[in-house]
Amino acid sequence: MKFIKTTMVCSILIIGLIAGCKKEKYASRDTSGLKPPPVDTTTTPPPDPTLVVFDNADKKDGWQTVGDVNITTSGQKEGTGYIKNTITNGSDFMQFIKDLPTPLNTKLTETNGQFKFWLFLSDPTIIKDGSIEITSSGKSDDHESAWDVAPLVSTLKSGWNEIALNFNVAIKTNDGGADYSAINHFRIFFSTTSKSHPDLTTGIDDLVFRQAPPAPPVVFDGADLADGWQTVGTPTIETSGAKVGTGYLKNTITNGNDFMQFIKDVAVPVNTSFTAANGRFKFWWYVSDVSLLKNDGSIEITSSGKSDDHESAWDVAPLIPNLKNGWNEITLDFDKAIKTDDGGADYTAINHFRIFFFTTGKAHADLTTGIDDLRFISK
Repeated sequence: MKFIKTTMVCSILIIGLIAGCKKEKYASRDTSGLKPPPVDTTTTPPPDPTLVVFDNADKKDGWQTVGDVNITTSGQKEGTGYIKNTITNGSDFMQFIKDLPTPLNTKLTETNGQFKFWLFLSDPTIIKDGSIEITSSGKSDDHESAWDVAPLVSTLKSGWNEIALNFNVAIKTNDGGADYSAINHFRIFFSTTSKSHPDLTTGIDDLVFRQAPPAPPVVFDGADLADGWQTVGTPTIETSGAKVGTGYLKNTITNGNDFMQFIKDVAVPVNTSFTAANGRFKFWWYVSDVSLLKNDGSIEITSSGKSDDHESAWDVAPLIPNLKNGWNEITLDFDKAIKTDDGGADYTAINHFRIFFFTTGKAHADLTTGIDDLRFISK
């Protein structure tokens, strides 16, 4: 009996020890098998705070077109419908007109404004020409800003097309064009190449005004290759320390000299896509010791293939106080350029660049200079 009791006590003790030594379970710290959270596809981007709706084309009121105004409630780009019509075989013309009873203040200016809408065309290849117009007079051809349809045709596809038109390139009537604080009339009209064609379905939706997004930059030259470049001596591409790309054009004003220039000619003129009102010329300029620069020199772009002919230029001297040793980002407004008497550069056909500058004297430490990433940008 004593043996049995002893055995029972030992068994209980062993069970207690096993329970007391039970391994705690912890969450694994190995994250190798964890999946990232799913991408949130439900969150919509915040609305454009500059957006002003002219008309969402969900209702017929105020609209005119060829024949009866029709609202289609399927296939629209926005809202509950769109205005739809067809140029049937034997006809060659369509227009959509909208008048507002109360003029609309777009809160935009000629410099920053854009008119945007959706245009449906079942077959854009048979479109010939036409016009897109906004006015503040309540009618066409009076205080009107307009854009031709013909230049857009090559960019159109079958189906819906987003049309975005900047105010600063609008064709204005002689009275100064539309007052963008009081828009009350819209018209688009277009023609087919002939009256013999398959039926052409057309439509209009979601007419809005907004601030124009920045236009993409247009590269004049990346300074990665020596081709087309001229400088004092042989053009040299430095492949380390570039601001953009694989290299930059580098040269040195050595002790005993006081002048440097970088010149680039391009065989095919560059269309900057910008106007005198909204364009800028930008590049990177390397100067190892700014204190050695003289208040002299010029930065020039031309459409003549040479300096001093159809040239827009900027003096170097006003830039020097803001330069630092090393790389400097230079940004120059077209509308502040010094123009030659022939009207300055044609910004749709730039083919020549030059910068030249001097040291304050010929006795100085070697001055390392460089040029990189020449491009045209929007204000």
